[in-house]
Amino acid sequence: MEITDPKDRIHRLIKGIEGYNPKHLPILEKHLAWQIKESEYDFEANLAMLRMYQFAPELFNVDAVKLILLKAIANLPSTDLTLCKYLIQTDRLMEEPLCTVVDLGNLLETCQFHKFWEALEENPEVAASIADWESSVRSFIAYVIDTTYQRISKSLLMSLLNISSDEELELVLKGQKWQPCPPSPEDTLAAGDQWIFITNHEASVKSTKIKEKVTFAAMASMANAFKPSVGEFFIQAIPKHAS
Repeated sequence: MEITDPKDRIHRLIKGIEGYNPKHLPILEKHLAWQIKESEYDFEANLAMLRMYQFAPELFNVDAVKLILLKAIANLPSTDLTLCKYLIQTDRLMEEPLCTVVDLGNLLETCQFHKFWEALEENPEVAASIADWESSVRSFIAYVIDTTYQRISKSLLMSLLNISSDEELELVLKGQKWQPCPPSPEDTLAAGDQWIFITNHEASVKSTKIKEKVTFAAMASMANAFKPSVGEFFIQAIPKHAS
């Protein structure tokens, strides 16, 4: 049966020890280009590429690694970026353009969103080759806002997301199901600003029930681990002698 899914085909190619074979790098680099073109993401294949670069440093492709890191950033809040960095030598990460990409990722992971947009504005060409990369970043920022705020001022929200028009804001509110709050006499916001209702976290708290299923076989296996051995290594009980 012919495999038509590019991801399945690549995953079969790098299965087992073949995931460390640098001969597959040309195919994986083409697969990465396909990911960029089709707005797809294949973390397993990208991780295999980084492992191969470790075993064949002379084949290291800085442009491909940059794209891998950018795709990992676009997949925040997953830990993909951290795992990718572990497979890249430190001296490589300190060189451009990887240094800039890593800095952008660190700013996002530490929620320094204003500094992130400033850094991206200074280096607009870094992610220019990936369509909708900024949209993916905004989705992550919106995720952080959704989990940390109950309400936020319109001006702060727009600055965190780096949007400047009410039309863009309206699309965000609709997508995230956030609602503008009606004006109130007690509002302390500047003129023209307003509150955006995010969510009532106290009302949405749900208890989590954790149930662990421990079988008798598992308990028996653990019991055997504590079974005392017979031998001179263990301290033997001193027999009582009749007086």
